[in-house]
Amino acid sequence: MIAPNSIEQLLNVAAVEEVVGDYVSLKKAGSRYKGLCPFHDEKTPSFVVSPTIGIYKCFGCQKGGNSINFLMEMENMSYVEAAKTLAKKYGIELIETGKADTDEYKASQKLRENIQVVLEFAHQFFTENLYESEEGKTVGLSYFKERGFTNTTMEKWGLGYSPGAWDALTKKAVEQGYTLENLELAGLIRKKEDGGYFDLFRNRVIFPIYGVAGKIIAFAGRKMTSTDNAPKYVNSPETELYKKSDILYGVYHAKNAIKAKSKVYLTEGYTDVITLNQNGIENVVASSGTALTIGQIRLIRRFTHDITVVYDGDKAGIKASLRGINLLLAEDLNVRVVPLPEGEDPDSYCQKLGSEGFQEYLDKNEENFIFFKARLLLEGLENDPIRKTEAVRDILDSLAEIRDPLKRNALNTELARICGMDEALLATELQKLVKGKSVHTGKDILEELKQITEAAGVDMPTEPFTDENQERAFLRLILLYGDKKFDEEKGIFEFAMQELANDSLIQFNDPICSLLVSELMANIEAGFPGQSFFTGHPVPEVVSWAAGVLSTVHELSKAYEENYIHVTHEDDNYKQDLVGIFVHLRRKKLDSLIRETIEGLKKEGVDIDEVFLKLEYLNDVQKRIAAELGNAVFTIN
Repeated sequence: MIAPNSIEQLLNVAAVEEVVGDYVSLKKAGSRYKGLCPFHDEKTPSFVVSPTIGIYKCFGCQKGGNSINFLMEMENMSYVEAAKTLAKKYGIELIETGKADTDEYKASQKLRENIQVVLEFAHQFFTENLYESEEGKTVGLSYFKERGFTNTTMEKWGLGYSPGAWDALTKKAVEQGYTLENLELAGLIRKKEDGGYFDLFRNRVIFPIYGVAGKIIAFAGRKMTSTDNAPKYVNSPETELYKKSDILYGVYHAKNAIKAKSKVYLTEGYTDVITLNQNGIENVVASSGTALTIGQIRLIRRFTHDITVVYDGDKAGIKASLRGINLLLAEDLNVRVVPLPEGEDPDSYCQKLGSEGFQEYLDKNEENFIFFKARLLLEGLENDPIRKTEAVRDILDSLAEIRDPLKRNALNTELARICGMDEALLATELQKLVKGKSVHTGKDILEELKQITEAAGVDMPTEPFTDENQERAFLRLILLYGDKKFDEEKGIFEFAMQELANDSLIQFNDPICSLLVSELMANIEAGFPGQSFFTGHPVPEVVSWAAGVLSTVHELSKAYEENYIHVTHEDDNYKQDLVGIFVHLRRKKLDSLIRETIEGLKKEGVDIDEVFLKLEYLNDVQKRIAAELGNAVFTIN
C-alpha cells in the first residue's frame, strides 16, 4: 500500500485539469473547466473539472474522482499503477507501507503490465537494430533518410527496424528472460504448426503506435522488399492494450496541437503524419489506411469538433471513401476536406511545397464536405438527369446526418445553387431522409431533456431522495461540514461520531458508508480528517461519490432556485439536517426490528408475551426519539 501522505502529496502536485486535459479538450467556465465526457457518448458537455478541490465529475454518467481515478478509468489501470504512473510523470517519490495490496493486482492488470513490459523491450530491440546493426543501417535507416526524416524526428517517433531472420526478436527476448507466452499475448510472435514460434515483424521498418497517454501499445511494420507476397504493412493484432478501432496513429503527439488550434487534419498513412509533424503541422493524425470507426471518431471529438480530411490525389479512391465521412457528420463533427493534386499524398506534396507552402495550400483549398461531395459526384452529369438525381440523393443522405437544423438549412440552400435545383424540393426530400434517420431511443430522449434543462440553466434531476439515500446523506454532511461547529462544546464530526458510538441501533448497509464510517470511527481521536480523506481515498467508488457531492454543491445556480419550488440552503440548516438524519436512521432500524418481531408471531412455539413486551419496548423507544426531536411517528398497534 502507498502511504496516505504520499497520495496527498501526489494529488496536490498532479493537477486534475492537467491530467484530464491530456485526454479531454477542456474549456474554462468560471473557476472550473467543462468538456465532453470521455466515458460515455454525449453531444453537450456535462463533464466538469474543479481544480480548487482536485476532482472531476460527469453529470451524465455520474463518474467522478481525482487525478488517480481518472487515469485508472482511462488506461484501465489499478490504483497503485495509476498512482505510480502519475508519480513518475510529476517527479514524486511515493512511500509504501510495506504491505502490498494484492487485491488490486488482479489477473487482468498483471497481464497488461506484462504486455507493456514486453512491448517496451521490443521497441528497444527495434531501435537498436535500426541504428547499430549493419542490416538496419543499410535497409531501415536508408529508407527513413530517403523519406526526409531527420534524426530528431526518428527519435521523437521511436522508429525502428526488425531484422529479416525468422526468430531474431524471439531469441533475444528469451535470452533476456521474457516468456514466449507474454510475447505472443503482446502480438509480437506467432506459433507455428510444429509448436515453434516466429516473429510477426521481419525485414520491416517499424512504426510504434502510441496510446493517448504516450505508452507504446502496438507496432506497424512496412516491408522492405517487393519480392515477397506479404502485405505492404503488418500491424499488431488486438491485445489487452491495443484496440485498433479506438486509436488513431499520431494522437499522442498531436493532441496538444489539436486542442490549441481547435482543429485536426486526418490523413491516411504513418509517413503522412510524421512528415507533416516534422514540417510544423502537428495537429494531424492518421486512420492507418482503414475505414474510420465510431471509437476513432469519438477519440477525435474529445479534442475538437472541427476536422479536415486530406485526400490523396486519386478520384477513384476518394469516391470509395466518401461514405465513411457520414459517420463524422452523424457524430456532430464539422467536416471539411482538402483534395490533393493527382498522384500526390500529404507526405510527397508537403515535401514538394515545403511547410509554409503546404499549409497555405491546405488553407486555400479546404471546403465544406457537402459542397465538395456535390462537385465531385455531379461532375459530368449535366446532361444525364437520372444519374444526377441519384447523385443529389446521395449528397442529401450525407446532409441528413447533420443534426443541427440551422446548419442543414444553410447547406441545403447552397446545395440547391450548386445543383441548379429547386431549394424547396430539396428541402422536402431532405426532411424525409432526416425523419428516416431519427429513430428516437430512450438515450436520445434523455439527451434532449438534458439539453433543455441545461439551456434553462438547471441540472437534470437524477435519483429521488428516498430512505435508501439517508446513509449517503449522513456522510455527505460529514464531508461538507465536518469541520464546522455543532455547539459550543463540539464540532459536527465529533457530535456525529459520538452519536454513532453511543447508539447500537444505527447500522450502515451501504458498502461505501459502512467502510467510511468504520474508518472514521477507528480514528475518531484524530478529529475530522478533512475533505482530502474522501477525495484522496484509495477506493475509487469513494472518490467518485465525494466528487459528485462536492461538484453538486458548487453547481447550484440561481436558475435552479427559480425553477424549483423549494431549495434547502444547507449552510443554514446542516445542524438540523444532521439531527434529522439521525432520527431517520434510528427510526429505520426500529421499523425493521418491529417488522421482524411481528413476523416472529407467525412462528410455532413462540412466546407471545415476550414478543409483545419487545414490541412495547420498541414502540416506546420510537416515541421517545420522536418526542425528543419533535417528530411525529406512527406506531404499531
